[in-house]
Amino acid sequence: MRASRWSVAAALALGVAGLQVPPLRAEGLPLQAEAELLERLRALGVSVQQGGVCGAPGQLATYNMGANLLCLGDALLARPTERSKVLHHELVHVVQDCLDGLETPTSLALSEGLRRAGDLTERQLNGFFLQHLRNQGNLQHVVATTAPLPQDSRQREIEAYALQADPTLVQHLLRQSCRRP
Repeated sequence: MRASRWSVAAALALGVAGLQVPPLRAEGLPLQAEAELLERLRALGVSVQQGGVCGAPGQLATYNMGANLLCLGDALLARPTERSKVLHHELVHVVQDCLDGLETPTSLALSEGLRRAGDLTERQLNGFFLQHLRNQGNLQHVVATTAPLPQDSRQREIEAYALQADPTLVQHLLRQSCRRP
């Protein structure tokens, strides 16, 4: 099911307007809240694999849009302080997948969906994602790691890196964008 572009636009507009998000506890997302979030994904039709190896060596987690599979690897399970950020990075990819329909093997960048809807300007969107990356102190890392990717993949990764530290916004986008028919 395709998400309402208005709901995604409204959620991002809140972020652009400066939605304040309380900081996470040092250990990240509480386990009960994480379990409930993973159960919501399963209810949407996303398979969740916990443990094992995910993707290339060194990857902590992956989301495969063609298979609707979220994999949280052993390496992530051993790094609780990074767990919430990595999980929310992958959840942004789930949202992107929902924007083009979970039943399709493709996804849509948040910025592309908003551009098509005409809700926010390209400058507003770029500024929003750029500010989130600067706030996290990971702008140069993200630019370097995404440089070799094709432009559409690069944009999706930039969005995921930008929003990974904003769990409230990511979970709102997930609720608004991903619904069972």
